[in-house]
Amino acid sequence: MAKTSAPAPPDRSEDDRLYAALTLRHILDAVLVTNLANDIVWVNTGFERMFGHRLENIRGLPARGLLDGPETSPEARDRVLRAIEGRETLTVDILHYTATGEGIWIDKTLTPIFDEHGNHTHHMSINRDISKRRAMEEKTREVMANEEQRQHERKLLSQVSEWLYSAKSLEELLMVVRKSMHTLIPESEGQLYIYSNSRDTLDLETAWGDHQPHQHIDAEDCWALRRGRAYSYGTRAIEFPCSHVEGEDTPYFCLPIIAHGETIGLLHVAFSAFDRSLMSREMIETFLRQRWDLGLLCAEQISLAVANVQLRQELMDQSVRDPLTSLWNRRWFLDAAHKEIARAERQGTALSLVSLDVDHFKKFNDHHGHDAGDIVLREVGALMREVFTPPLAPCRLGGEEFVALLPGLDHDAALEIAERFRHALSELDLAYGDGKLPRITASAGVTSFPQCGGHVTDMLKHADLALYRAKDQGRNRVVSALEPEGRIAAQ
Repeated sequence: MAKTSAPAPPDRSEDDRLYAALTLRHILDAVLVTNLANDIVWVNTGFERMFGHRLENIRGLPARGLLDGPETSPEARDRVLRAIEGRETLTVDILHYTATGEGIWIDKTLTPIFDEHGNHTHHMSINRDISKRRAMEEKTREVMANEEQRQHERKLLSQVSEWLYSAKSLEELLMVVRKSMHTLIPESEGQLYIYSNSRDTLDLETAWGDHQPHQHIDAEDCWALRRGRAYSYGTRAIEFPCSHVEGEDTPYFCLPIIAHGETIGLLHVAFSAFDRSLMSREMIETFLRQRWDLGLLCAEQISLAVANVQLRQELMDQSVRDPLTSLWNRRWFLDAAHKEIARAERQGTALSLVSLDVDHFKKFNDHHGHDAGDIVLREVGALMREVFTPPLAPCRLGGEEFVALLPGLDHDAALEIAERFRHALSELDLAYGDGKLPRITASAGVTSFPQCGGHVTDMLKHADLALYRAKDQGRNRVVSALEPEGRIAAQ
């Protein structure tokens, strides 16, 4: 039997052309075909929808620069041109612009086209809109950058907190605040105010930045202090500037400083360095919101540190202050005397010491009661603080025994100031009940370093010996430990 031949396959060229035309018409990607001179030959419907350029208006025009705009990357543009010249396949992300000037991020794939003989005839680029993806990536980068910034700020704040809590005095604390605030919020300038004793004004304690601050502000001039909570100015639809702030164009924060449940001051943080005309309202609000959170944390840490310093100072005062006279006590005196002797020996400076004792103090207690004795001791302490001013240090060792540490004073100067105190004490008139207390007098012995030894016990011993001689010679006098017979002041 003769073999029958298989039927010829149907011609699918018409179907292929139909489906290709449908695909190019309805595909969302933008297809651009150019000739070897890089002039536009054909674009699909997706290209017209994406970029707003109709084929009849751009056919024959150079493709170079048609989709470029002010923020198109020169590097990406050069890569495309090099790929065209080198007949290479290239995939690149590039910012293109529509006919109306709107920017669109494009994933561009550039491919050379060859005919059936292998001749290079055209270039084709397939452009996919990735604007949403880029926006998400940009948002992710922004979130990551913000988180990195917050981690950096938290690290700095942790370091600052350690320094704040390590401050032993208000002076050290203010130094830490000044330097740390400039580091934590570098775009700002600001001030830290503390309430005065009268509680009606606040005094400037420290500041950072170039702004010249007020030295004093009234409590009633600040919305934060009047309303009892932190106040932010610069973003709300209805807001009013504080009276202590000059101008209405600078955003700022007013953050109360609270210690032991009481408002003791104000942290003012202002942002005058950036130009608001160059920033949108949304950018300003985002910037201030980030700084607001950091400012609140700073105010909280400063408040805790101030409370810590105050508590430490109170405990320190209780341990080194005499509660009746508010003079330094024996514990403080011994420590300070050791340090001053070492400094005098190291630097070759003068140092003297005065030992004081109230004459016939027991009679005040026996004849007038212990209340009268306490009055006498308080008045002696008050006069010592008035005469022996810093760096001179008056102390109460106990009972009616007092001592004054006199750094920087030689023996003659120490004798002179001791005599001045003795005379001023004898002139005091103290009222008690319906009458007056008897005249108060004191005897004193004066010693100096290094003539009377190089240790505090040696100086105290010689000063006390001079004090005893003063009492033996009739009391109410000053005697020098350097003279065997003593130097006697007129009664």
